[in-house]
Amino acid sequence: MNKASKTLLLALASIAASLLVGIAVAAYLTVPRIPLISEGDGLLVFDPEIGARATPSSHARRIYPAVRDRQTFAFDIYTDDRGARVDGPGGKSRDQVDILVVGDSFTWGYALANEDTYARRLVRELDASVSNFAMAAYGTTQSLQILRRNADLAPKLVVYGIIAHHLERNVSPCLPSYYPFCFSASHVAWNEAGQPSIARPQSNGVQRFQRHLAGDFLDPVTWLTHGIDVVRGRLEYGLATYATPADEKKEEALAYLLREMQRSADQIGAKLLVVYLPTNYYSAPAALPRVIGDIDLLDLTDAFQRERDRGANLYIVGDGHPNRAAHELMSREIARHVRDKGLLEVKSSRREPG
Repeated sequence: MNKASKTLLLALASIAASLLVGIAVAAYLTVPRIPLISEGDGLLVFDPEIGARATPSSHARRIYPAVRDRQTFAFDIYTDDRGARVDGPGGKSRDQVDILVVGDSFTWGYALANEDTYARRLVRELDASVSNFAMAAYGTTQSLQILRRNADLAPKLVVYGIIAHHLERNVSPCLPSYYPFCFSASHVAWNEAGQPSIARPQSNGVQRFQRHLAGDFLDPVTWLTHGIDVVRGRLEYGLATYATPADEKKEEALAYLLREMQRSADQIGAKLLVVYLPTNYYSAPAALPRVIGDIDLLDLTDAFQRERDRGANLYIVGDGHPNRAAHELMSREIARHVRDKGLLEVKSSRREPG
């Protein structure tokens, strides 16, 4: 081997070593461990249109060790054959339901058994059948897509639980995640003519997240491929953070998605009820009443604040998600609104058994 060949070989080896060190630092050494233990089935599967959806016919258990002022807690997530959350294993979706519920973790029932969620409580409050298709981290975008996917259930009422953060989620290609890399998802984007539409996710954020959580990257090939994917995810996350649309665009996106949700509900003969669920007792963002139009809106801010003023706590300590008392309040207020406005006429053949 001549001197030039040796020099080239050393240069290539140096470049390869530098790339491996870079991957090790960016994909592993600077990605923190998260306080979460996942057991059983994977909670999510990748969906090329939405980004992530609930694993059908599954049982996952999430365990969160104590951190700071939050106690250790664990909860089980069961899904039926469509991915709707249910009380236990073996759930099979009905052919039709009275109420279809969509939203994020506030509606899905983070940290709670399904029986304690407001969606499940509506079964008892309204003597109706309910399918809860909410999922943690979802925004209006994914809620609309999930509604369309399950339109054949022919609900009479669609309940969408919205929180303030949906304004940001609707326009971001990355959903909220424990890790500093992109959990890729569908989002509102604008074409050259300035018209909004729903863009597909950029990559498989579900696999990226689940592989990192499980530590399933110890063999050299997986370590390399996953590491490159994490680097890609960190770049996507950085670009999404840097290119956050202006508030006017967020408002425009919400208006577009709510119109599409209303149109989708109309097409299946359902009424749409948007329910604002307060975060830390805060009022709804000013954009919501501006864009809601003639869509039925139930704002639960006053109800939450009244309970707070009476000395009640409606959020999980050290976490911020609604607790059992909050879900009981939400179901009670939603049921009252549904009855007062005559939003639902239940047929006995479609009622939930028991």
